Amino acid sequence: MAEKKIMALDIGSSWVRAVIGSVGRDGTLMVDTVEERPSEGVSRGAITNIEQCLRTVASVVQESELQAGTEVDSVVFGVGGSRISTIASQGVVGITGRDQAITREDIYRSLDVAKARNLSKDREIIHTLVQDFCVDGKEGIKSPENSIGHRLETNVLLVTGDVDSDETAKKVLGRAGFSSQRIVLESLADAGIVLTDEEKEVGIVLVNIGGQVTNMIAYSNGYPVYAGGVDLGSDDVTSDISKILGKTHAVSEDIKCSSGCCYIPSVNPTDMVIIPQVPGLPAISMPKRELSKIIEPRMAEIFSFLKSDLDRSCPTAQFAGGIVLVGGGSLLSGVSELASEIFRLQPRIGFPKALHGLDRSFIDPKYTTVLGLLQSESERYLASINGKRRGSGGNWKNSSRPEGLFTKISRFFKTVTKK
Repeated sequence: MAEKKIMALDIGSSWVRAVIGSVGRDGTLMVDTVEERPSEGVSRGAITNIEQCLRTVASVVQESELQAGTEVDSVVFGVGGSRISTIASQGVVGITGRDQAITREDIYRSLDVAKARNLSKDREIIHTLVQDFCVDGKEGIKSPENSIGHRLETNVLLVTGDVDSDETAKKVLGRAGFSSQRIVLESLADAGIVLTDEEKEVGIVLVNIGGQVTNMIAYSNGYPVYAGGVDLGSDDVTSDISKILGKTHAVSEDIKCSSGCCYIPSVNPTDMVIIPQVPGLPAISMPKRELSKIIEPRMAEIFSFLKSDLDRSCPTAQFAGGIVLVGGGSLLSGVSELASEIFRLQPRIGFPKALHGLDRSFIDPKYTTVLGLLQSESERYLASINGKRRGSGGNWKNSSRPEGLFTKISRFFKTVTKK
């Protein structure tokens, strides 16, 4: 296997981040470079001005290729926010083989049935997340291949996206020079590089707090049971500070990052915060609790929206693994305590795993998505290579078959991605 260069792109509302990596002959993923630029032409996770967004994307891509010393013509990018929705679905097929052994073709057929849903014209399936299987009434089966049975049921979670938003992003990337683009759910990429299989098995919730979008994915019994998001984020906290204190967005951002806290009970009543004034006037001080009274309601609103959606979608699911917080907004003081109070789960701040070649400064919650996307693309590439090597007698979990478009099933049948 020759070395393969891959690129991931996180087009956020605050930042556009790109990372180029190399998949070596031994399958090892090596990070070559990470670049970022302040975002333009993007609002609430959606591209609102193609030309502005294109300039930013082209700039960060060109710098990435310059630093990596290579050109890349394909890219994986993420989607999230309120434009994402999930649908629980089930595919049921009969087993017709003479020995009644379930084959990979039977599994493919059940997946086809599960995906045969009538969606509105503005929606498209971007992932089919396999949960588990049921053979002749026996539930909770992880791998049904070679099992003996007459009836196979496949439970999946269909992740759908907004067609117009996805096509706009593809248009920008096409004009930026990418002949091939692949869409991945951002929270799925986050989970892949932050969570362990053990955490997914016991049940866990992962929340990524971005600038204007907050994404969430929840796992129970090892498989995803919910994915979604809200179009609110840490930039909304900054805007609240700006409006109430009458400061610029930049000054308000500095105040939030240096002195802000989103959990009032953890703030000492005697603590004071220095608030800069316009040039020529002395700075003033205010109680830190008063600043927290501005910040906490917005963060509580974000968590409450997510908690409500989770409870409505998964009323009986257990999340003994707690809640993991990533994204730039997870660095705000008091965020773990507030999330714990609202979700009633044990919290922790999540960090992306240390990939080979990655500078320690990027092992930071705010780089979770772009690094997760890179790892996702690496795994997809390795799965496709391994499937070709095995041929028709290989492992169905890493194989593909034609259905008009090619459907890839990889990573222990956790994800089937429509290309």
